[in-house]
Amino acid sequence: MSVVRRFLVASSLVRLIRKERGGARITEGYFAPQSGRVSYVRVDGQACHLVLVTTAADGAATEERTDVPRAHGDALLDVCSGKAAYDRTVLALGGGREALVDRYVTPGALDLVSVAFENGDEASSFAVPAWFATEVTADPAYDRHAVALQGVPQPGEIGLSNASLEAVLDLVEPRFGFGRYGGAQQKTNETDGMMRALRRVAGPTPTPAAPVPVAEEPAPIELPAPEEHAAEVPEPEPVEAHTETSQPIDSRIDDVIESLSQALGNPPPPARSREEDVAAEFERWTVRPRRTQQT
Repeated sequence: MSVVRRFLVASSLVRLIRKERGGARITEGYFAPQSGRVSYVRVDGQACHLVLVTTAADGAATEERTDVPRAHGDALLDVCSGKAAYDRTVLALGGGREALVDRYVTPGALDLVSVAFENGDEASSFAVPAWFATEVTADPAYDRHAVALQGVPQPGEIGLSNASLEAVLDLVEPRFGFGRYGGAQQKTNETDGMMRALRRVAGPTPTPAAPVPVAEEPAPIELPAPEEHAAEVPEPEPVEAHTETSQPIDSRIDDVIESLSQALGNPPPPARSREEDVAAEFERWTVRPRRTQQT
């Protein structure tokens, strides 16, 4: 026979837990209890069940569930005597045990945490965490069907201590890799596992091809400049390369010598063609100074 212990919890701690771990909305519609039996319809996401809970004389309760279509579940919710809606967050406490943190939004605001045990011995030996507040297991007003049918009880103000806040932070922080107990190591392990998975998806790393050797350019030959023009020698102009068929070897040698001579500051005198010499001689003999008439 399972045993469930319920505790109040500070609303600020529930907000912190829901912010870090999220939650799922559950809606329950209860029918009026009859002869020690409680029946209700439960909608959890797309799952919908019709639940029958029977309590024996010794207090042992048995539960039977039947799957129903979602449309039928919505129809049953419309005819229920009372409804309750809450956001549930499942939080691991360690040692294979879980806590169910419920924040009621209908019919009113209420924050509860419950822990299930296999038997009474486990329930009695349970070390209550520091962030649990007053236990309400023995108060029937905090049963789920009582909340749905009779409304939310008023527990009053619930105190919040530094120890309770630290206990909640120790539970929620290691998930993100910065908890006090091994959080950094856990984050490193998760990162390494992610990188290994990405390498498996990407496949083997391709081996880079060997670089192709590039022939080195020969060092340019520097010609010594005359001493009187050593400080004024400009860089030689590039000499255009010609093929064997475009120009004879002697002509190319003459061009190279002429270019080097110009670079060294000794340009040869410009050669005049025969046509220019004839034109100059003709002009010298035909052009005469014009005489002016004197009065």
